[in-house]
Amino acid sequence: MTRGRVDRVSRTAGAAVALLGGILCIDQLDLISLSLGVVAAALCAAAGAILVASGLTPDDPEERDDE
Repeated sequence: MTRGRVDRVSRTAGAAVALLGGILCIDQLDLISLSLGVVAAALCAAAGAILVASGLTPDDPEERDDE
């Protein structure tokens, strides 16, 4: 089994979704109280982080430093 590099977009998306899920779980436990505006802003921030990470990924396969 060969070990490859972790994809930057996948790592960023996983972290963003995990953090967002954690925040929503804390809200459901009534430890914090989130309004719809805060949840919408968190969703936009997560989507923005994923889009920035995908923009930093090179399109040309020869530019990638996989090996």
